[in-house]
Amino acid sequence: MDKTMNSWYYREMGSRNKKTGKLNYYNVRVTEHKIDDCECMARQFRPYSPCKHMKRLKEKLSHLSI
Repeated sequence: MDKTMNSWYYREMGSRNKKTGKLNYYNVRVTEHKIDDCECMARQFRPYSPCKHMKRLKEKLSHLSI
């Protein structure tokens, strides 16, 4: 059984950089209607818990699950 993964990305706004004043944007990956990864630093420190970008995307798009 070879199952192809159906993945797409959403761009979620992060916090403002205090030195430059620019906003950070992070790509949040959705696979098979499930939010499964984000490229922010919080996911590197706590890889098994959802970050705030993943939670915010879930609030916006309620048909997705974490």
